[in-house]
Amino acid sequence: MEQFSYIVSHNLRSPVANILGLADLLQNSEYPHEVKEQFFSEMFSNVERLDAVITDLNSILQAKVDVKAKKEKINLGALVEEIKLSIQPLINEEKAQISYRFENIKEVASVKSYLYSIFYNLIVNSIKYRRPGIPPELEIRMERKGEFILIFFKDNGLGMDLTNKRDQIFNLYKRFHHHIEGKGMGLFMVKTQVEMLGGKITVDSNVNEGTLFTILLKETVIPIHEKNGATVSLFGG
Repeated sequence: MEQFSYIVSHNLRSPVANILGLADLLQNSEYPHEVKEQFFSEMFSNVERLDAVITDLNSILQAKVDVKAKKEKINLGALVEEIKLSIQPLINEEKAQISYRFENIKEVASVKSYLYSIFYNLIVNSIKYRRPGIPPELEIRMERKGEFILIFFKDNGLGMDLTNKRDQIFNLYKRFHHHIEGKGMGLFMVKTQVEMLGGKITVDSNVNEGTLFTILLKETVIPIHEKNGATVSLFGG
């Protein structure tokens, strides 16, 4: 509700107010044609901003709906390879290295659209926020710790100064590197989807030393399939 209140008060009200103001100015016939053309241009720009915010709202609402989707068996290596294939031009352009190690946890039971989105956003971020002149490297690994599954995403990128800002990194439209194109939706969606799966996500980072995201999910036994009479233990939300 806080995030939606923020969107309404800041990201919806501003373009709407601008559109209304410009529409009022356009009713004045005293302005020359060139000035009115500029008004029209600015109006369309605000309409595009408004459309972008509505699209973001739809994505957030859809995320809340998708969690009701049926869990399925997901091969983690295949998931990462699928994402790598979808962003292969970006990987080639930046000479990115993406490695993964899942030890004895080859498969999980979860909502694939959520897991895909979480992995996709964190993988793309590791490449997008690379250090200049240094090929981006990302290591993804997973391990069990008691009744929990830990998933680690560690990169060698720009990193962030989290002093007094640690609680803000997952906020909607919050950005730490304004010289890089983006709008601050990715990490917000990651946190939303992790929490909808019943988990938690934390971050550790230092400027020019890379970033480590840690996802914590509680493991449960789900009889997805059997092999030699033994039920395989997978995790769910």
